[in-house]
Amino acid sequence: MGKFDFEVPTDFLKQLGKLADVDRIAPKMLNEALPILERNVKAEVSKHVVSGDLLKSIKMSKAKKNKYGHYASVRPTGTDKKGVRNMEKMVYLEYGTSKQSPAPTLTKAIKDSEKAVLNKMQEVFNREVGD
Repeated sequence: MGKFDFEVPTDFLKQLGKLADVDRIAPKMLNEALPILERNVKAEVSKHVVSGDLLKSIKMSKAKKNKYGHYASVRPTGTDKKGVRNMEKMVYLEYGTSKQSPAPTLTKAIKDSEKAVLNKMQEVFNREVGD
């Protein structure tokens, strides 16, 4: 039978030990990266402004934890002057209706934000773990 010996670098072991502190690090990563996504969502929605209610309603949430893990969101909140939910208007904008062609604003904003958000999260992780 073959034999395989290796030595794990101590720096790597220290980082692994700090990963157990994910409940402290993950919210910081999300809270610092989400403004990037919020900015891009607002930029995309601003190209389709009618009254401005949808654009003004876009807010980011603070990081929270549930049974599936940590999460945060950027989404429209509330209703407009006529009582129409802003989230509903966002869905109509994204996917279209029988009277309106789709304008995938969320899809584009997410795609445009992905690299910057991941880089920011990595930066926060490295700072917290002490890399």
